[in-house]
Amino acid sequence: MADPSKTEKASPKRRQKAKDQGSLLRLQDLDCTIMLWGNLFMFTILGTATVGLLVQTTAYFLRKTGQVGYISQGNLQSLAMDILSILAKLLLPFLAANWLLALGNQAFQHGFAFNPKRIMPKFSKINPANGFKRLFSARSVIEVFKSLAKFAIIAWMAWVVISPRMPVILSTMYLSMSQALAYMRETLFILYRNIMLLMIVVAGADVLYQRHAFEKGMMMTKQEVKDEARDADGNPEVKGRQKRILMASAMRRILTQVPKASVVITNPTHFAVALKYDPHTLAPVLVAKGVDHLALKIKERARVTGVVVVENPPLARAIYHNVNLDKPIPSELYQAVAQVLAYVYHLKKAA
Repeated sequence: MADPSKTEKASPKRRQKAKDQGSLLRLQDLDCTIMLWGNLFMFTILGTATVGLLVQTTAYFLRKTGQVGYISQGNLQSLAMDILSILAKLLLPFLAANWLLALGNQAFQHGFAFNPKRIMPKFSKINPANGFKRLFSARSVIEVFKSLAKFAIIAWMAWVVISPRMPVILSTMYLSMSQALAYMRETLFILYRNIMLLMIVVAGADVLYQRHAFEKGMMMTKQEVKDEARDADGNPEVKGRQKRILMASAMRRILTQVPKASVVITNPTHFAVALKYDPHTLAPVLVAKGVDHLALKIKERARVTGVVVVENPPLARAIYHNVNLDKPIPSELYQAVAQVLAYVYHLKKAA
């Protein structure tokens, strides 16, 4: 029975997980119909050759077994090899065609994907309790009714085709062998073709039912959707803890590195960067940077420790976005930063 709490459609992640576990949409009636139609076309193409080979084989064995002492003369091995050779000629084309049809059908429906989980033994399947549950489940009852319906359809079609031909079928004993075989072949072909046409309708209805049942079984509860979204975005508790760790690290850097800076450049409220210049180095190095709350903390720390704060919005944004911590500024910013440093040194001399 379906779980009434499962009201949400399956997500792509849920579908991929089911596929990885080997839970796929199985369309057995469609697969069977495709295989039977393929065999019908094969028999249409190779039927004459197959019947001819059977006739030749029958005549060959009748001729051989009619020879006096043929079997008693130790020819059983040769006879067995002849039988295997003939069976191979008769069956191999059909076996190869069925194998290619099955492979192509699988590739069309699900693609080529080997899933070892499908062949791994599952001890739950040999559990008697689980077996009884599956045996008397609603799905099993539906499958039984489907099988009975298909049997009834096939029986009805057989009656429709054969009943009007029954007088002729009974009188074939008075016909020549070739006439009788031709009539029986025609009857069987019509019966097979009509059943296959009905199977297309049955397979189409089964596709609609199986898709509905599969989608219903894949549905999720609202809580499952929320849990999946949380897992995809990251656990809020974990994200919060990571954010607190990053904030603590940034504050430690502000407390320790801003007092060593040569200048703090701001935007003036959203961005703040702290540069340290040593005459022995090639270029100033970025020792701290921040936006919004961290920018305010950088400016507060700079004022407390006596580091000059300069407002230059374009330069502050450029350094923040293009320079990593503990890295020197790029050459294209040399001139702008040099002007700021010159201004800072002028202030310090004036003081």
